[in-house]
Amino acid sequence: MKKITFFYFFIFVFLFFTGISKAENLKIGVVDIKKVVNNSKYGQEVMKKLQKKYNELSAKIQAKAKELKALKDEIENKSSLWSQEVKDKKQAEYQKKLRELKSMQEDAQYEMQQYEKQMLDPVFKELEKVIKDFVEKENYDLILEKNQPGIYYTSSKIDLTSKIIQLFNKHYEEMKKSKK
Repeated sequence: MKKITFFYFFIFVFLFFTGISKAENLKIGVVDIKKVVNNSKYGQEVMKKLQKKYNELSAKIQAKAKELKALKDEIENKSSLWSQEVKDKKQAEYQKKLRELKSMQEDAQYEMQQYEKQMLDPVFKELEKVIKDFVEKENYDLILEKNQPGIYYTSSKIDLTSKIIQLFNKHYEEMKKSKK
């Protein structure tokens, strides 16, 4: 029985140490995807379009909110001069406009989410190609997203973010040339 136990112990020690030596040869990198998108030419172009869409939707909502505030001010300032029927009519109008504003806000939020997805999906698809290409050329075994939960520390030696931004910019320029 002692021989069997010693044999398994020896195999365990052998596997443990050979596993460590193999792990030391692993090539690991981290990438801050958010930083790549925000600092790359493609990402910045898309972010400008997203900001423009947001500003358009926001302007519509602000115009409706201004209209609603004007009606509320009118009700507060003039209601003492109105008959009960006029007060009720104005109050109903105010409630209707308030519901319209809330509905407009929800619609705008949904529209913005859809537009964001439509605009960012191609960016992430192209970024994935660039990272995959990089991993294959540079023989990386593992690339992690720098800001994922569970990653508490990464050395600057393995941070590939700036390299990926450069490659992504180059890829984007080539994409633009091929579309012309």
